[in-house]
Amino acid sequence: MRVFKRSRPTAADHKPTWRERRAAERTAKAEAQLEQTEQKIHEIADQVRGDLKQSR
Repeated sequence: MRVFKRSRPTAADHKPTWRERRAAERTAKAEAQLEQTEQKIHEIADQVRGDLKQSR
């Protein structure tokens, strides 16, 4: 007869699986690309604003 149940390990207690590591890599890569894209958008917007100010 069991009086106490073993608690399941939490997510932080296990070594990430190969799939979890791959997913984390893909996420990190996608976030880096998104950040670069956002920077380009801001640079282009700044250029357009500057061009509009000069043309007035």
